[in-house]
Amino acid sequence: MIGAPWIREFEMPVAHGSLRVREWGDPHGPLVVFHHGTPSSSIAVPGGWSGPASAGVRLCSYDRQGYGGSPTLPGRTVADAADWSARIADACGADRFAVMGTSGGGPHAVAAAALLPDRVTALCVDVGIGPSGFGFDASTGMVPETLAEIDAARRGETALRAYVESLGDGADALSDWVERLPPSDREVLGRADVQHEESVEADEWAAQGVEGWIEDDLALFAREWSFDAAAITAPTLLVYGGADVLVPSAHGEAWLALIPHAELRIVAGGGHWLRDHEVGALRWCAAQGAATPVF
Repeated sequence: MIGAPWIREFEMPVAHGSLRVREWGDPHGPLVVFHHGTPSSSIAVPGGWSGPASAGVRLCSYDRQGYGGSPTLPGRTVADAADWSARIADACGADRFAVMGTSGGGPHAVAAAALLPDRVTALCVDVGIGPSGFGFDASTGMVPETLAEIDAARRGETALRAYVESLGDGADALSDWVERLPPSDREVLGRADVQHEESVEADEWAAQGVEGWIEDDLALFAREWSFDAAAITAPTLLVYGGADVLVPSAHGEAWLALIPHAELRIVAGGGHWLRDHEVGALRWCAAQGAATPVF
């Protein structure tokens, strides 16, 4: 794709099917495996397309199965992200690596840190969905549309599919959310480069319809997570926007209760698009738990 500055793109076999993986940034930098949001694809990376290079990291993003270039896998779980992360690191020749996840990708990054304690050097949860697999009510503080989505997921695939398909395809599926966004999100989404990247992202994640979105929601809200977040020992940074209406900061507080050694950073006035803070978060990941992120 012209204008998308990844270093390389490759298909990686996994236990069931394959993943499309993209490598960004400095090929000699420390590795960060990134878990994208819901719905999204590997084209969306922290800090925008120039973010990994600005942070000096080697970042690998990938399409979860059902999104973009990764064939769908009915029944996948959040815990599967640990195996995917390990395989991506192996493909890069890296024994140790950091993980970062945004929004619906947050729990996937947590799973990797919990299940790969000898390999994960740092964990960053960036506006990530709270620990619904550990008793937290993920609907806490959510807007009505998200409340309806979570309820549909809990009622099963048929109800969820009917709800998601009722929203339409691509960028139109998220239109109801936009009206409720705080000024900080509106400012970020008004930038020309962000609009371009968001447009490409919307086209990519919808390449297989809503399959990735359906499987994400079922994995997040209707299936067992099968890992223990309290087992995480890696340095952990939780970054949330104080004005986020999509994943409120209460989700970060819930993660902090499970991972008490973590640092919770709430960006005053920040929303769900914390683009201007994500390069600092990547630098923190690269430093493997440096005390103070460069925000």
